[in-house]
Amino acid sequence: MGFNLLLNPVCLGGYEENTGLERRLRRTMARAAGMGVTAVTVAHPWLVSLARETALRVRVGVFVGVATVEQARYWETLGAHIIALDTHVLCRDLGGIKRIAAATHAEIEVPVNIGCILRCPLARTHVARLSHSSRRGTQPMDPCVRWCMEEKRRDPVNLIRSDFIRPEDLDQYQDVGVTSFKIVDRACSTEALVERVRAYHSRRWEGDLLQLIGPRGTPPRRRPLPVVDSLRHLGVRRALALLRSARQFMKLEVPWSIDNRALDRCDSTGRLPRHGLRGVWPLCQGRRARSATLVAQ
Repeated sequence: MGFNLLLNPVCLGGYEENTGLERRLRRTMARAAGMGVTAVTVAHPWLVSLARETALRVRVGVFVGVATVEQARYWETLGAHIIALDTHVLCRDLGGIKRIAAATHAEIEVPVNIGCILRCPLARTHVARLSHSSRRGTQPMDPCVRWCMEEKRRDPVNLIRSDFIRPEDLDQYQDVGVTSFKIVDRACSTEALVERVRAYHSRRWEGDLLQLIGPRGTPPRRRPLPVVDSLRHLGVRRALALLRSARQFMKLEVPWSIDNRALDRCDSTGRLPRHGLRGVWPLCQGRRARSATLVAQ
């Protein structure tokens, strides 16, 4: 078991050649290595070069969006030890994952429960926004997350199209060369994360699959509001407006569930039995129930 330092912005705002920033980053990585940190996750080529000056193992994060052999080889050449693949694209492409794993000597990692919409059109925009989100003055309400949640409420088929991997299917990914799996989300409670680790370690989950995906597994009363860490720099009026907006944001959470055991009966094309997505048939009040077969690809 090791500790991983997260330094994963894809954009540094043009400060790559800032000598002051370079000194601070070098000190941070050297200090982390001296404290026993074993690895650092990066998403910028310049940060890979700085990390290689230390004893830290270099992990290329999911923000990079590695989805081809050429991309994986580029980061391996820079010095990456572990490469996390882009599950927005490769989640259900075992052949693509196998080709990348066979073409590189780096270890291959795959996230299992991020829950983003498959082939999301806002993926790169969202990653760029997250890279700057820690700066003071950044708006705390994430428009990309809001769009994602609204799309899932509008069409619940997006829930089973999302880039999750079931605990029961991990062996298939190991067979094509995946060496490690990433379990999220840091916004979850400790109890929810432990539950997820147990599910994926045991390769089995009974109940609602959505409880394993994204931040949903956190009990609502303990989930932090998606606002800035501190409101003391804001005026009272603006702080109250942000809190009201956060409450509206949380109401977007989808009300449905996915019976994980029903997915055992999916065929090789990912076709899902009609009763697998409870609460979708009918989709919502006032709508006619759909009769088409839900497809998980």
